[in-house]
Amino acid sequence: MKKKITLLKKIFVYRFIIGLSVGFIYTSLVYSQEISVPPSVSKPAKGVNFFYLNGRDQEDLVQVAEKLYFGDDACKGTRSNIAPRFENSLIEIKAAGFEWVRLLVSKDFYEIYAPRCGFKVEEIYPALAEKHLAVLSELIERVAGHGLKIELVLSGTKWFADPKNDITFFQSILLGVPLQQVNMIILGGDVQPANAQYQADWLLQVLPYFLNHKRNDLASQNYLFDTVTYRDKKQASIYVEWVKKHFPQLNYLPINIYSRSLPPKSSWRDYSNEISEYVEIYKQAELPLWIDEYGFRLSNTSENTNYTEVDRVEYLKGFYHALSCKNTLPAAYFIWTAGNDRHLAAPNRDHDRTPFALFSGYEDEKPITTPAWNEVASFNTTPSYCEQFVETTQ
Repeated sequence: MKKKITLLKKIFVYRFIIGLSVGFIYTSLVYSQEISVPPSVSKPAKGVNFFYLNGRDQEDLVQVAEKLYFGDDACKGTRSNIAPRFENSLIEIKAAGFEWVRLLVSKDFYEIYAPRCGFKVEEIYPALAEKHLAVLSELIERVAGHGLKIELVLSGTKWFADPKNDITFFQSILLGVPLQQVNMIILGGDVQPANAQYQADWLLQVLPYFLNHKRNDLASQNYLFDTVTYRDKKQASIYVEWVKKHFPQLNYLPINIYSRSLPPKSSWRDYSNEISEYVEIYKQAELPLWIDEYGFRLSNTSENTNYTEVDRVEYLKGFYHALSCKNTLPAAYFIWTAGNDRHLAAPNRDHDRTPFALFSGYEDEKPITTPAWNEVASFNTTPSYCEQFVETTQ
């Protein structure tokens, strides 16, 4: 009898130990799947913004997403073949050596297209309705289907006026889209926390809410914010100090690096020297750089100064020289922007925000790329890219 009891005890103990082991392994697997590992940028992480297809105000992201989901007739559209144009753009992005695509989801853009697309305001804000989340989710899945990582930029109220409802808006999106396909989340666009107290107040409420979210599936995501291009070295230094003080837990320093202060016909050396001065400031953060936007705007008919495609290529060479050749900084680069952002229906509306686009248009639903796009592709795909600068400086 005692032997039977002893045997039963042993069986019970063994089963208990096995149960604990299986439970531990299962918990470890689940936990490892929930934790989002920060993206590695030991080498430049190469990304591109994708907000336009062929024409600003006609094929912007909100309308494109609706047409991909419901068909070309959505949003009172007269543009056909949106789907093949979109797919061919992604094929070109991948072929050009990009690893990431940046998608901008903004409250303002939903409201702008509400009359055209038949949206109700209450469907948009403060919580994005399920039908819009389904459209956005399909867009994300289409991009991810090409083997591209996704940076999702979320933008709320104008002038950062309503952080509480912006949190609700952002959270509704993050809980409604396939987060397993999202590799970085940017909260807020063009935030200048060191320059404007109301923007600092907004960021200090919104970003910690998600960094410390009570739901592990949200707290474990990668979060940053988008800032602006600082054109004053003192302001750049103050910004670095502000980030180090208020968000020491961030894995990257978010910055933008646009440049158009040099005169037309400046050389890549000129751009490299200008950018390098700011790079030295940003290095003081002792963090990899997350360059959420860089790019160069060509001249349009509303201005007298004439910046051409040649100037843009020189800027790009200077950018890459300063950040990847002269310095070898760990960084992520997101260029603005793929697609064609020109006002095709009303060219006189091109002003100080256009054109940045790296496609000049589409032919047979395929992108017509520019020399600037070809330069970026060369950097992305050519291991010996920096050698050209060694030869030209000898």
